[in-house]
Amino acid sequence: MVLVRTCLQPRLHALRYLSTLAPPPPATPAGCGPAPVCDVGDSSHSPSASSRAVPSREPFGRFDDLTRQLEAGDAKLVPTPEMHARKHWLATTLKPLLEKHTGGVLHFFGSCENGFWMNGSDVDACLVMRRCTQRQSWFTRLRLVQSLVERDQLGTAQLVRGARVPVAKIHDADEVELCDISVNNVAALENSRFVGALARLDPRICVLGRFIKHWASRRRINNRSEGTLSTYTLILQLFFFLQKQEPPLLPVVSDLLVDGLVAENSGLGAAAEAHETRCVNTWAAGPEMDVSSGELRPLLFLSDAPAIRQGPFNSVVKNEESLGKLLHGFFQFWGQDEFRGGDEGNGQTVLTYDGTRELNDLAVLVMRCPLTGKNVNPFTASVWRAIHAEFERAAQLLVQGCSLEELCKAAEESPAGRSARPQR
Repeated sequence: MVLVRTCLQPRLHALRYLSTLAPPPPATPAGCGPAPVCDVGDSSHSPSASSRAVPSREPFGRFDDLTRQLEAGDAKLVPTPEMHARKHWLATTLKPLLEKHTGGVLHFFGSCENGFWMNGSDVDACLVMRRCTQRQSWFTRLRLVQSLVERDQLGTAQLVRGARVPVAKIHDADEVELCDISVNNVAALENSRFVGALARLDPRICVLGRFIKHWASRRRINNRSEGTLSTYTLILQLFFFLQKQEPPLLPVVSDLLVDGLVAENSGLGAAAEAHETRCVNTWAAGPEMDVSSGELRPLLFLSDAPAIRQGPFNSVVKNEESLGKLLHGFFQFWGQDEFRGGDEGNGQTVLTYDGTRELNDLAVLVMRCPLTGKNVNPFTASVWRAIHAEFERAAQLLVQGCSLEELCKAAEESPAGRSARPQR
């Protein structure tokens, strides 16, 4: 794989982006403008070349309207009081029961902890246990979880063996899904704490993230098992976009490393940099968990929002952009031609770790986890082009003045399923 470094300076990138702005066609109050570029009634994920996103300047009134729509819609996307009550029950009833009889510690993680929890989402939990490293030993602990839940008549537990990370799905007596429990999924715990640390820096971030998740689900491109976007990928896309604002709304992750970490592990960092590895774990002296004790290592990055604001992200100028303008910019940014990829190569590798991106010859978007450096969401070229077409569609609809309801019109088919069919 050939990598060509194209580290972009944020200010030059912003000026180049703004130089392409052109006035949009006038918006009509209901739905879209009079000459839509793509047929939103068609669930196709591949608009024609003429419908590809072209950044444009929207009138300030339009951004205000988008902000109002986002805020009204977010009131329906946030978790319900019943969901919070169920999570409280898990923390006060199930957690102490499992910890007493397994000897482990139950941690909640994922969206229910990082600020992106939504109405209808479940709860993810991880049972951290010492000397439990093999897949078969995970099943043994999950069977114990199952028996404890059913013995105390708390509900039912179903073991899912075929998942990449085995889980026990817990349901209450009314068959309402309560949570998924895994064992020693410690990398996910760190990811969750990282996402939460950045999400808490500004209230706009969670509102934007919830809407983007909702949009991607409605357009059927938010299902990792089908080969489309994972929620983690979507959130990293949002983080990268916010890092590139002027002034930036988020810091780059490399600025969040705890004091003294680089100096203490300079040898590890030099070896990693020689192999072009840029991630937080470059500076880690050991794994996320001590196997013999079951203790989690201290975080390598700052996770306290006030400490981040007062330290590495003590910006003189605060970003004051409205929710509507940020959402518009997000889709214009990711709908750009340079992210489309194609059979000839010219994909983009994106790193929130240091706020850079590079050309790759894979013809797809590669989002690197800022903690591990891994590609968090491998795609085929055809599926990525279909996904990118959705970002183009969203960008164009916003230019035309369409409502967020129109933007989130349900797609009939996943791009992964359609791209797998032979062409005739």
